[in-house]
Amino acid sequence: MVFTTGSAEEIRFSSTAFVGLALGKETYSDFDMDELRRLMPVQNGSAAFSIANVCRRLLDVAPL
Repeated sequence: MVFTTGSAEEIRFSSTAFVGLALGKETYSDFDMDELRRLMPVQNGSAAFSIANVCRRLLDVAPL
């Protein structure tokens, strides 16, 4: 389902919870917060590099 109007705060099941967690903000969700923290993408300044290397492996191209 894709919402094209409305407020993210009104969406209870939303990936915006990851943004709040990554920014260290108080975050609310109908999902288990410990599970969301476990699933949160790594925030270490090298995510794009890591994602690119996964893509290269999938495409069978040598990583940098």
